[in-house]
Amino acid sequence: STAFPEDPILPKIKSLIANQEQRLICTVRNIYPLEKFQIEWLRGDKTLHVEEPQEPIFNSVQNFISVFNYTPSVDDLGKNISCKATLKLSLKNQEKTTTAEYGPGTIKVSSNNTSVKLGERLEITCHADGNPEPTIVWWKQGETELQSQNHKLIINNASWSQAGWYWCNVSNHVGSQQLRVQVTVVGPPNIPKIQLSHREEPKEGESISIFCSLDGGPAELKLYKQSQSIATGDPNEPTVLLNISSIQITDAGVYTCEAKNDFGIERSTINITVQAAQHDIWRKPDLPMAILPAAGSVSLLTAAVLLIRHFRKKSVSSDITLD
Repeated sequence: STAFPEDPILPKIKSLIANQEQRLICTVRNIYPLEKFQIEWLRGDKTLHVEEPQEPIFNSVQNFISVFNYTPSVDDLGKNISCKATLKLSLKNQEKTTTAEYGPGTIKVSSNNTSVKLGERLEITCHADGNPEPTIVWWKQGETELQSQNHKLIINNASWSQAGWYWCNVSNHVGSQQLRVQVTVVGPPNIPKIQLSHREEPKEGESISIFCSLDGGPAELKLYKQSQSIATGDPNEPTVLLNISSIQITDAGVYTCEAKNDFGIERSTINITVQAAQHDIWRKPDLPMAILPAAGSVSLLTAAVLLIRHFRKKSVSSDITLD
């Protein structure tokens, strides 16, 4: 009599990654006679490994375990891994095959070019190996809204806000993997903004700041006064800040914020005027203070001078009369 009642048992494999060795185990229970037994490992229709029992073999029902160290190739991705058990009998072979379930491993995208021009279309397809066939979706980092279905990330009419990191999430009931892809949007910069920290005209001696900023990019920012460059921004920062600790009349003029990249230049300007400081009237003259009385004192002084002159004239006329 013979015994071959059960299918081969294969533990679930967390993931299969191309060019990374994976230990595969296939167990078949209650076999008789064991000397007529064989295990064959398959990837798709291709035989990977054949194993037969070695001595000692007992004249009884036995279990058999095959351990196979397998390194997947890129060409094999997407094909089933199976363990085929065969009991070779004279009349008819008995065969049972079990296909391995494994989680996603190697993830590939359809294109390495993930740059798109402003207003144009970008399509990226995500591929992954797994059994059962994994579900594939795209998400944008920092957002919760699903970006795609059917394995494809599609961006129509690309805008600056669509640049960033995207995740291709691949999962089945065995496991999951993620691949991060950076999408860049290129095109001429937006018009930069330039503004002054003061709402009103700054006064001479005051501290002010000039802000130059860009929404959308990337681009290099520069700040000019007339045609002379006075500040340059970090290429990774969308702002330039110029602080003037004590603004002077000579600092007045036209300031230009320039955004520049390989696709174009945009500029915006601001005309800054500076209000002269009002100096104290006491500090202007070098004359003695007695000559600069207050307005109310001028009339009193003038009256006193006129009285003195009046009495002197009267005194002189009296002297002439006596003679």
